[in-house]
Amino acid sequence: MRTPRVRTRAPEDPGRCVERNRDLWDTWTGFHVTSGHYDVQGFLRGRSTLQPFEPAELGDVTGRSLIHLQCHFGLDTLSWARRGARVTGVDFSPAAIDQARKLAQEADLRAQFLCARVDELPESLDGSFDIVYVSCGSVVWLPDIARWARSAARLLAPGGVLYVTEYHPVLHTLDFDDDAREPVLRYPYFHRPEPIAHELHGTYTDSSDDVTESGYTWAHSLGSIVTSVVDAGLRLEFLHEFPSAQFAVLPYLERHEDGRYRLPSHVEGELPLLFTLRAVRPEG
Repeated sequence: MRTPRVRTRAPEDPGRCVERNRDLWDTWTGFHVTSGHYDVQGFLRGRSTLQPFEPAELGDVTGRSLIHLQCHFGLDTLSWARRGARVTGVDFSPAAIDQARKLAQEADLRAQFLCARVDELPESLDGSFDIVYVSCGSVVWLPDIARWARSAARLLAPGGVLYVTEYHPVLHTLDFDDDAREPVLRYPYFHRPEPIAHELHGTYTDSSDDVTESGYTWAHSLGSIVTSVVDAGLRLEFLHEFPSAQFAVLPYLERHEDGRYRLPSHVEGELPLLFTLRAVRPEG
């Protein structure tokens, strides 16, 4: 996988940031569905996009209702459907939701997909789900982590589980331009109200000057993520950190025999690249 070259710019009006990100993901979706990175044809032949530890940590999902927040075009959502879950995917990109619906039909999998922001879902969904699932590459696009956690919590039925698999906030502090060769601190770790503005050349599945878009991200520390979940009324069961990732999310990561990507051998020490979090809505 190639990573886009990034140029930071002064942010525009914060009120337009989410709208601009929606345009970005609409554009990216067209490239992603045909990319080798996502390998849609492999998925249609039966490949799961879930990481090996996810089913083990979440447990049997057969017959359970699962809502996937920020689902993009639905590969992970539909991978849970193949494991027996009754799935709903949510994303704010109309292009992504359109592709997700087409993919579900082509894969002959039952799924519902809604085009909406995660903090603007209808009240009719409150308390409807056994599982709220959040996958890699989601949190950094959220301006308000506390609002996100409250939105996730209200969707859960009593006893329901929030399960998050995400890139570690430490990873998001590092330079990920194509020419980076080792970990270099570039972005903030702690949250700031103003977004980080990027000029992105290509997408994270391709690096091409033919695709130039602007996007906005927000820093959220691991502490703020965990605290937001607890403050939303959920009981934390575990927080796990991992020194490897499923993809080369930094240009200098090295692929190991297990297929996972880690810091290169010339870098001393380790950094967390992923984390998983599981929390439960208490009964009653």
